[in-house]
Amino acid sequence: MNHIKFLFLAGCLIFSQSLFAQADQLYNIRGTVKDEVTQQALIGALVYVVNYENQSTITDENGDFRIEALPLGRHSLQVSYLGYIAYVSNIEIKSGKELVLNIAMKEESKSLDEVVITARAEKSKPVNSLAYASTRTFSVEESSKFAGAVDDPARMAQSFAGVVPTDDGSNYVSIRGNHPSALLYRMEGIDIPNPNHFGDVASSGGGVSVLSSQMMANSDFSTGAFSAEYGNALGGIFDLKLRKGNNNKTEYTLKAGFLGMEAAIEGPFSKKYKGSYLINYRYSTLSLIDKLGVDLSGVINYSDLSYHINLPLNKGGHFSLFGLNGWSDQGIDETLEDIDVEKGALDHRFEGEFLSNMSVNGAKYTVSTNKNGFLSAILAYSTTKNGYKEDVNTVFRDYTFFSKFNLDNKVNKLSGALSFTQKINPNLVLKSGAFYDKMGYQTTYNEYTNANEFTNLINNSDNTSLIRAYSQMQYRINDKWSSNFGIHYANFLLNNKQVIEPRGNIQYTINPRSNIALAYGRHSQVQPLIVYFLKGEDGSLVNKDLDFTKANHLVLTYNFDINTHTRIKSELYYQHLTDVAVGQGENSNFAMVNQQYFIPDFALVNEGKGKNMGVELTLERFLHNNWYYIVTASVFDAKYKPPTTDWLNTRYNAQYSSVITLGKEWVVGKSKRNTLGFNIKNAIVGGQWDTPIDRAASQLVKEEIRDESKPFSVQLRDYYKLDIGIRYKRNKKKFTSTLSLDLMNATNSRNVGGITYDIQNDKMNEWTMMPFVPVLAYKIEF
Repeated sequence: MNHIKFLFLAGCLIFSQSLFAQADQLYNIRGTVKDEVTQQALIGALVYVVNYENQSTITDENGDFRIEALPLGRHSLQVSYLGYIAYVSNIEIKSGKELVLNIAMKEESKSLDEVVITARAEKSKPVNSLAYASTRTFSVEESSKFAGAVDDPARMAQSFAGVVPTDDGSNYVSIRGNHPSALLYRMEGIDIPNPNHFGDVASSGGGVSVLSSQMMANSDFSTGAFSAEYGNALGGIFDLKLRKGNNNKTEYTLKAGFLGMEAAIEGPFSKKYKGSYLINYRYSTLSLIDKLGVDLSGVINYSDLSYHINLPLNKGGHFSLFGLNGWSDQGIDETLEDIDVEKGALDHRFEGEFLSNMSVNGAKYTVSTNKNGFLSAILAYSTTKNGYKEDVNTVFRDYTFFSKFNLDNKVNKLSGALSFTQKINPNLVLKSGAFYDKMGYQTTYNEYTNANEFTNLINNSDNTSLIRAYSQMQYRINDKWSSNFGIHYANFLLNNKQVIEPRGNIQYTINPRSNIALAYGRHSQVQPLIVYFLKGEDGSLVNKDLDFTKANHLVLTYNFDINTHTRIKSELYYQHLTDVAVGQGENSNFAMVNQQYFIPDFALVNEGKGKNMGVELTLERFLHNNWYYIVTASVFDAKYKPPTTDWLNTRYNAQYSSVITLGKEWVVGKSKRNTLGFNIKNAIVGGQWDTPIDRAASQLVKEEIRDESKPFSVQLRDYYKLDIGIRYKRNKKKFTSTLSLDLMNATNSRNVGGITYDIQNDKMNEWTMMPFVPVLAYKIEF
């Protein structure tokens, strides 16, 4: 009944907005056109809007352009410049926010006196011009438009091939069977800590993204065999870019909904200076969702503050400040009266406190060193803080609480990055750079290990460093063949472990509509920092000498453009992992590639192996004539091998996934200024794997005991989730408002996250993930 009332209320709000009308009014767009490698302004580029006569202009000496008197709605923008590949983009003009574009164009392999331009939209073409296979761009619009994405890049990426959700209640993803922690986040050219609220100490996910879509520009997402400039990652890369604030006029964005409140402001510092600022703040308690009957397991609060300040310099350089700061906590207090005795499982009866904070604040300087050179220098300081305390109450302890474990972990990191790009000629581009991370850490971890002992496993504070360097070359042999080769080096100074990683890919253009590429990469990743500080019985650090986990990636990609807005893409991949951290003796079947939440309380060695292989197929229609779709299918196998057994399933070996994401917009209203959008995402994924419970042993000690002789031999039920999104956008004279409703898990499918054992009633139970959650929001831009 509550769901019916909620849907009725939302429908009334949407219908009431459609009663408004507005006379036609024309708007302007502006932007800058630059070379994608050197960032040099392209002077005299032709910029025009398709199907609108006289709506064209050329860029000035700064690469800037402005087109006036355009109607609201979606249009196709094209840019052409002699010697460069034509640029095509779908744009949307809104009344509440000026459209400012930053366009990067790719130089052709050779210049011709006369060219025939056949413009084709390269919608998925990465922002990073040196990336080929397994990499695509994603836009701000995608992270807000896709059903169930709720402005979260990681949830948006679940529509892409090879990306599998691992928990409905969070944005953790497994890429091609890898552990979620194999995903690296980079922002503005420097690696950053896990940018998610409620993230744990050894993960790259959480409940809600700290980064608001209000802050984002088009960014890249890679799922394997990434280029040489990326390191310390095995599974994937989120290379995030921040957009610049409007440097012409002040604009505001306000948003309120079930996920909280949000406010953003952007604008120029003065009319005579091209600098700008962009600041965004969010706050939420999730109390509205809790009142709708969704069990959130306690009081949840989070807030975040992000900013991007751009300061052009007089002599052509550019200086910017950026920051991303998030604070989140959850408190659970289940008293004796709240406890359902029928549950009977130890972990269902506790008082808990969970704290997760992160921040990264930095400065970036970029400058063109000559006509074909580009230098970037970045300095950033980041912190992460995780705290977790759990006090357990069970019938076996006479309903008295005792501490099960507590964690207090803090990492401070000073990071520097330097890169230099030189375009030797249109066919040859060189890029080299280095990263330095100075990490200070303070960690205390205590765990209840038996009926009479609460043991300190970690109590350490110190510092260490990770040094990396790379160099890569992009060479276009001719119009058909292009290549990218490079090398990446890393040294972890805690134990002086070093790796050298060759990377390379080559692409062949079969014809203007199709190409094939082969990519190889050697990749490595240090263990989660907290793993290195586990104490042995003598107080020594038993994991201090752990090496990088390493992997060889091999990817074969084929892409065929059916027409200017539809494509088919297939990828065949193989990934072989070595030096996987595994347990010893009675813990020999344990591997870090399966670990969830916290750390093992025993020593590890780099004697495991792993392999991930599969094939992916994508049929994608980019937004055209107001509708789009992405249909993906993946079949894969993810295994690991401890030193004493044969190959075993990893936890994330779902074996297959199929996702359909589509959406349609209708122009509505008497003046045709408003749009109504409908989006859905339907995901079917194989179940994860779990280790069976040893019922006899559990009954003997009155605690859940797993049968570690059969690790990950039980597959959970298949995963199914349907998300529905509805958007109503209204363009008034001086503002744009958007009313959105996301029905996450619309069918209330109770996907299984694992198996638990009811000790008191001697039966197995499945614990299920997130139920149906409606997310209603209202945004106004002016």
